[in-house]
Amino acid sequence: MIKITGLEHVSWAAADAERPAAILGLFGIKPTGSEEIHTQDVTSTYFEGEAGVRFEVIRPRTPSSHLNRFLERRGPGLHHVCFQVDNLDAACAEVVRHGGRLVGETFSDSRGRHAFVHPDSTGGVLIGMIELHPELRGKS
Repeated sequence: MIKITGLEHVSWAAADAERPAAILGLFGIKPTGSEEIHTQDVTSTYFEGEAGVRFEVIRPRTPSSHLNRFLERRGPGLHHVCFQVDNLDAACAEVVRHGGRLVGETFSDSRGRHAFVHPDSTGGVLIGMIELHPELRGKS
């Protein structure tokens, strides 16, 4: 079994962050920062609210970003749900051991190391997993 230590974030795909930011703001969820994740060809803006609620709004960084294809097919909306895990390598191995399929390569950003479980393995939901950087572990 994969040990989940928390819900990291819900990810919202959009062409720009303005509309999602306005909607999240209605719930008191405010922007906390942005970063470009070159290995994923996206720009992420992070949002936090009460009780540790976290969202990210991801946008294509370049015209060739995989996210453009996603937005063309599905439009803006839910992209993935990301869980915090103790050990990303062990979690990935467990997914594969149970017949699941991972998407792409692991990558890092300002919060930790990530991997994705293919929606074909989960009944249609893209699931992200993150092993937080040591200085962020234990924080909400």
